[in-house]
Amino acid sequence: MNLLLVLKNKIATGNVRSVAMKKNIILSLLIKGVSIAVSFLLVPLTLGYVNAELYGIWLTISSIVTWLHFLDIGFTNGLKNRLGESIALNNWEKGKALVSTTYSMMIFIFLPLCLLLVICIPFIDWAWCLNVNPVYNQAIEDAMYVLVICFCLQMILNVLTAVIAAFQKVALSSSFIVIGNVLSLIIIYFLTLLCPPSLLALAFAISAMPIIVLLIASFYFYKGKFKNVSPSIKLYNKKYVKDLFQLGSRFFLIQIQMLILYQSTNVLISNLSGPTDVTAYNLAYKYIGISMMVYTILLQPLWPAFTDAYTRKDFGWMKNIYNKMSKIYLISVVVVVLMVLLSPIIYKIWIGNRAEVPFIMTLMVGIYVLLHSWDAFQVNMINGIGTIKLQTNITLIGLVAHIPLSILFAQFAGALGVVMSMSCITLFYSIVFTIQIRKLLNQKATGIWAA
Repeated sequence: MNLLLVLKNKIATGNVRSVAMKKNIILSLLIKGVSIAVSFLLVPLTLGYVNAELYGIWLTISSIVTWLHFLDIGFTNGLKNRLGESIALNNWEKGKALVSTTYSMMIFIFLPLCLLLVICIPFIDWAWCLNVNPVYNQAIEDAMYVLVICFCLQMILNVLTAVIAAFQKVALSSSFIVIGNVLSLIIIYFLTLLCPPSLLALAFAISAMPIIVLLIASFYFYKGKFKNVSPSIKLYNKKYVKDLFQLGSRFFLIQIQMLILYQSTNVLISNLSGPTDVTAYNLAYKYIGISMMVYTILLQPLWPAFTDAYTRKDFGWMKNIYNKMSKIYLISVVVVVLMVLLSPIIYKIWIGNRAEVPFIMTLMVGIYVLLHSWDAFQVNMINGIGTIKLQTNITLIGLVAHIPLSILFAQFAGALGVVMSMSCITLFYSIVFTIQIRKLLNQKATGIWAA
């Protein structure tokens, strides 16, 4: 009881921004724990409802549709920064206009896209595309209708999560996905009792629930806590489109470049070394990546908090948080070192003799994870400040260098060469972005460092 009281007092100390950040971190960790538990439960329950083949089809078609989320061209990330600035300055009129303009642009992008995709769906031979039995073609087509419509609606409604993040309530925005997954879990459970296996029913159970959650949340929050920035079609302002697009498109380019860079790793390892090493790399990454996932949760509230602090020119607070998060990073270094040293025991318990993960692979992945975590730390603060032109150019260099570096290193290190390439590129990112954030915090950033 005394420990809880001490913890409560510790959270409550500091200015409003610091208290909000600490609350977000703790709640985000709890929400992520629930999310992981629900995700684990969803897999066996879904496999209990449909067979392994149908489940594989579902994973494939849902991953295809998920790629469409990049078509928002970074508008929501741009909104997070610009709205955060408006909130810091109590400029509610501009805040309402920014939110209204973002909703209008998302409708403008995703409603026509939805119509186009719905028209195209029946003209595609899905069974051939996915290399499955033709008997599933109609079921896949039906499921695609639900997936596409729900996805496009979710992209429009997802503006709410950017609004909530701008108010420095990151944990609340991430809770919607978890609530949606819990509802999906309940629906699928009842489907196992009442309905025969159906890809269409599965698509509806998993895709429609987040829509319902976001719709209810939108009505609730825009009528209450976020009434000051509630959207209205009358408040659409063309002049904000350019501003949101310029900032958002830079975030978009960074996301695309990073996605291609890291998603190409499995393909490169498979081609340069073999599929067995792909398994070894992925198992090592899943294991060591747990530490990075936890550290990333700690970093998430930094983005909106730094937007607020930078707008108010509160450099003392930003430096203080930077120093504290640097100390937390040192703890994560110790954790990763212990995880690497204990990996042979953990692998034995986790996967037994079903696959082999060489210690050197785990060590290299551990080095990469530590570099990536430090890089993410710098980038989250830079993103909050909004000076991301340098980041756009630097990540492009890494993207271009990754394949030739991987081929070069693979000649003498095999699959490890690909991980070495990622580590070298991430080290380069870390050095550049560490210099940039320190220049920004010391108010010495000029030229490209401040763009």
